[in-house]
Amino acid sequence: MIKKIFTLICLMLTMLSMDVTAKTLVLYYSYTNHCHEIVTSLTSQITADVVRIEPAVKDQKYEADNYALGTQLLNAIKAAPESADSYPAIDPVNVNLSDYDNIIIVTPLWWSQMAAIMQTYLFNNGSQLAGKHVGLIVSSHSSGISQVVSDAQRLIPNAIWMGDALWINNSNHSNRGSLIENWLS
Repeated sequence: MIKKIFTLICLMLTMLSMDVTAKTLVLYYSYTNHCHEIVTSLTSQITADVVRIEPAVKDQKYEADNYALGTQLLNAIKAAPESADSYPAIDPVNVNLSDYDNIIIVTPLWWSQMAAIMQTYLFNNGSQLAGKHVGLIVSSHSSGISQVVSDAQRLIPNAIWMGDALWINNSNHSNRGSLIENWLS
């Protein structure tokens, strides 16, 4: 009997410590739709609002000429990471970040860095993510993601990081559902 009461008290305390009203937002950019597929798998497992970040200039071929444009955009950011002029323009994003406690960022890797489009959004809004719980999912063909994590930490310096970033690459993309499930736990 005492054990049951103790268990009930522990359960009640656990429930009181959880913020059941915490809202989650998934922010993502997807050029090849791999990140879109990741977001679809993610949102089949959690309740979240979703916002897709889009470049202002449409129909750019970032991969053309051996990724010349993508490389040019990333080099501009590297040369002057504190200048707004270094970042490519994106479409306006209408979301009130103060409504969310948890933010999950899903982004592709471009030449070992976070995609320039997502960097623009985070450069413009990273300060609004201070104190929020932030998770990071990175899609790549095969390259490691350490520089993308560094980019995220630079752009959102005061986030509360929710564990390690999840890396979904070309060889494990078909298993993304189970990878996301394990990462969420």
